[in-house]
This record gives sequence, structure tokens and C-alpha cells, in this order.
Amino acid sequence: MATSAEKIIALYVRADERLRELIQSLENGSISQRRKNELLRQVEEIIAELTGQTGQQMAGMISESYHAGAAEAVTSMIRAGMAAESINTTLRALIHQRAAQAIMDEAFYSILEASDNMSADAKRRIEEAVRRANERSLLTGMSRREATHQAVAELNQQGITGIVTRNGARVPADKYMTGVIHYHQRKAHVTGSENMTVQNGIDLVYVNSVGITCEYCAKYQGRVYSISGRDSRFPKLEVRPPYHSHCVHSLTPWIEELTSPDEVQRMIEQSNRPFVDNRTEANIRRYNELQREKSRKNATRKQWIRYKAVLPDDTPDLRTFASMKARNTQSYRELQEVYRKVNAMIKAGEADG
Repeated sequence: MATSAEKIIALYVRADERLRELIQSLENGSISQRRKNELLRQVEEIIAELTGQTGQQMAGMISESYHAGAAEAVTSMIRAGMAAESINTTLRALIHQRAAQAIMDEAFYSILEASDNMSADAKRRIEEAVRRANERSLLTGMSRREATHQAVAELNQQGITGIVTRNGARVPADKYMTGVIHYHQRKAHVTGSENMTVQNGIDLVYVNSVGITCEYCAKYQGRVYSISGRDSRFPKLEVRPPYHSHCVHSLTPWIEELTSPDEVQRMIEQSNRPFVDNRTEANIRRYNELQREKSRKNATRKQWIRYKAVLPDDTPDLRTFASMKARNTQSYRELQEVYRKVNAMIKAGEADG
């Protein structure tokens, strides 16, 4: 069964497909101003539907994650040795609602930003495809259908833009929103845990340690922090998880009164170690291996999008394509050869134009 995060990401994957299919439909029939305007209107409809569905599902996911974080804090207190009846488990409506709403407001800003970029990119591609097709047809004598096919194939070889980075890179919407979703889901969980901890008069929290992690997270993990900063034996909790978009770190209450003196001393030393990357060489190698595997999967999706743009009728769905590629099947090699030939023709036509 798909998780809340997976359902939201699926919305963006499908919206990306729908928008590129819409652009692909320019190949079918003549391109009039009326038809172009109709396609632009359909872009707005797809984006409006996506924004509404995402907003609703994101709100539910953040509320769910916040409550899960609060519940986990209670479980940690009981596990540490606190009597269940002594724990205040009531979620104070105003405090918790405001905290969850603040996270939702932040997430919704990212949703709107992605929606604006997706709409602008899809509309730009439609306008540009029409312009290139008209220009190429007039200058080279190429048929309008073939000129449109080439223009669409050139423009549709990457996912619909979700965000434009500071250096001008265009990040596909589903990839960008995957990070946004995971970050705010984790932030809601951490905030719920921290607020439940404070509600029960506990000032110290522990940030979990994950062996296979990045250089940045390694500096902060495995430490006890003082939320208020009043306990000078421990660093103040100034930088909270999640530390980045795909962070898996969290925090839980740390109760000194129910901890052995030796463990307290060990945690004081551990928590005051220099804030530097202290991962083992083995953990660094494994982390790098996992990153390379993620890059390979992302490269396969990018390749599939390029093939789908040039060979919409011959390229299978992503799952089938990835399987063919991994097994280097005869069908995959034949598809590669056809793609190379057709893409070369498109590039030749672009140069002639």
C-alpha cells in the first residue's frame, strides 16, 4: 500500500506525463491559434488540479507525521522508564495546530512555486514547438507534421520543470517535490516530538545516529542537546533535523534521571565532540555507493524521458524500460539503435533550420 508521500509524488509523475503528452499532441493535426490556446488552457487545468490535490494530501500527511512524532516521544519516555500515567499526552490544540500549520504554510509555498514553474515550462514548450515547426516548415520545405514532430521531440526530452536553481539548472517537478515532501514530512515528525518533549518538562533531546549518512548529518548526529540552552553540559539545540531534503534523522526525549551515571558521562563527552565529519572509511564508501546507485536510477528515468519524446509509440513504460536496460535485452538494443537514428535526423533538421 502506497504511503502518503508516495501518493503525492505519484501525482507529480502523472502530471509530468500528462503535460508532455499534451505537448506531444501537437503532432496530431494542424496547429491553429485556437488549438494552441486550447492546449494552453488545458495546461492550466492540469496544474490547478495538481495544486489542489497536492495541497489536500500534503496537509493530511503533515498532520499525520506531526502526531506520529508526538506519539514516538511518548513511547520513548515510557521506554526510558517514565510511568505512563505521569506523561501528559494531550496535544494542546493551539500550540500543536500552530506548529503543524506553520510547516504546512512553508510546504504550500513550495507547491505553488513548483506549480508556477510547471505551468510556465509547459506553456513555453507549446509556444516554442509551434514557432519552431512553422519556421522549419517555411525555411526547409519540410512537411508540417514532420517539422512539428522534430520540434516536440527536441523540447520534450526532459521532465517538466519544478524549480530553477540559482545557477539556472532546471530540476524536474517530480524530483524537486520528492525532496520537498520528504523534508516537510520529517520536519513535522521532529517538531511533534520536540513539542511533546517540552510539554512534559524535559529539556534534553537525543538526535539519533545513522551509520550510513552524509558528511553534513554526521556532524550533528549521535548527540544530546539542550532545547533551551540552559544546560551548559550539552550543546544548545540550534540546528534541528531534518538537515536536508532527504534526511532521516529525528530527535527523542533524553531523561538524565533514568540514565546511568556512566552513560550520562559518555553522552556529555560524545555530545561535545568537535562538529566535524567522524564517519568511518567503510561508512563513507557505502554512502558513496548508495549515492551512485541513486544517480544510476535517475539517469535511467532521464533516458526514458528522452526516448519517450523521440519515440512515443515505441518506448514502453518506465518500469519496462528500466528492466530492459538492466538486462540489456535485444529489444533494448534495437530501441537504442532506432533512437540514435531518429535523434540524428532530428538534430540534422535542427541544424538545417
